[in-house]
Amino acid sequence: MHAMGTTQKRADETADYRSALLAERAHLAGGKQKELEILVLPGSLAVEDQAPLMHDQFVVLRQHRMDRQKLQLIDAALERLDRGEFGRCTECEEPIPRRRLNIVPWAAYCVQCQDRMDDQGDDEPLDMIA
Repeated sequence: MHAMGTTQKRADETADYRSALLAERAHLAGGKQKELEILVLPGSLAVEDQAPLMHDQFVVLRQHRMDRQKLQLIDAALERLDRGEFGRCTECEEPIPRRRLNIVPWAAYCVQCQDRMDDQGDDEPLDMIA
């Protein structure tokens, strides 16, 4: 009976992680077109308005890039769920702590492996994109 309770608990956790991943995916995928409108340059723009506009465009492009990367991480996490590999570090294959997965359900690495990868010079920790 204990094994059955554990199996049900694991199935419930898996469903919760899937729901969280799908909700985050829907949030990222929907309604971003309006933000990208700033990338279309107006016909004539005063010189003093060009710098702030370029800054705003840079910010929007950076956010768009981060959103795309996060979507890729979410899709990869959903694939790991489908394969029954979710919650295991893709580097060392040790379990990723539930506490970490509750905060960053798209995490592919345990904290130690993520720290090691960050130290190797990646621009930003991809699985921490929030």
